[in-house]
Amino acid sequence: MEISIQLALDPSGFLRRECPSCGDEFKWFYGETADRPEDFLEPENYFCPYCGTPSGKDSWWTPAQLDFIHSAASGPIVDQLEQEISGFGLKFSRDATPDLSAPPNDPDDMMMVEPPCHPFEPLKIHEEWTSPIHCLMCGSTFTVNPAQG
Repeated sequence: MEISIQLALDPSGFLRRECPSCGDEFKWFYGETADRPEDFLEPENYFCPYCGTPSGKDSWWTPAQLDFIHSAASGPIVDQLEQEISGFGLKFSRDATPDLSAPPNDPDDMMMVEPPCHPFEPLKIHEEWTSPIHCLMCGSTFTVNPAQG
């Protein structure tokens, strides 16, 4: 069974993420940029821009996103279960239907930065962040001039 779930992007096209190691939130750009090399291969792991810890692509969900994903998936799963057990003459009742009218809204917050090593992979970080930033793609550190953000 495959279930497609849409998460909210901020108005600039960024998706909120949370580091599984330090728990800090940031955003990475969700889409293609014009200057992205055609032969660029996605890394196996991405790096937290704050602590630099690497983790797999599916490790960066926020608690609000996970709640929404679980709610959104529960309806189709229960529907499939109902179909499967009806063949055995069994009935299934559900207590409630999840509200899937819209994913959690994501405000246009944080400061956008472009890593010098991978400028086609911009990210957004806390505006008050003053320490070096790690590139999502390779983990290299860079600093941001306050006028850049």
